[in-house]
Amino acid sequence: MLKRDPNGKFIYREVGLFKKNRLFRFYSGKYYTQTEMDANQYRSLLTLQQYKPVVVMSDSKKRWWLFKNEFYWEDEGYSETEVMALILDKLEQKKRKVNRAITRISQSGSTSSFERQTIPDDVKMFVWQRDGGRCAKCGSKENLEFDHIIPFSKGGSSTARNIQLLCENRNRSKADNLF
Repeated sequence: MLKRDPNGKFIYREVGLFKKNRLFRFYSGKYYTQTEMDANQYRSLLTLQQYKPVVVMSDSKKRWWLFKNEFYWEDEGYSETEVMALILDKLEQKKRKVNRAITRISQSGSTSSFERQTIPDDVKMFVWQRDGGRCAKCGSKENLEFDHIIPFSKGGSSTARNIQLLCENRNRSKADNLF
């Protein structure tokens, strides 16, 4: 498992009487490194972690990584490439989630209301005629409902291309899944 570590941090102490030097040590809660880095090693680590994950501490069960100014821990023995892939994938998922939220807000025209838009009457009439007044999945004529093919919650629109007739059973079993 790979998790972000909000407790991870480097703490330094100054040594020397006349020429002060800083020595850096990684801490995460009750865990900390046994060795310290000088300022040059610390700067090198900060530069390197912008391009690839760097192990900053490990014990018998976990390893702590630094990547793009965030700390992570993992307990499955991932390689550097695997850690980078998992982190970048998670960041991409967050980015898509934010973009979907922005799209939903901009479609609603208001940031204070997330109410579902009603399907226009002309779209309903077109879909009813196109689908022949039957469920698009099983052909039933009972308990028909208008369904968004791409769910409204996932950014689907209320256009004829995205609306179909489904019987109540098929529509309930679909929920907000795409398939």
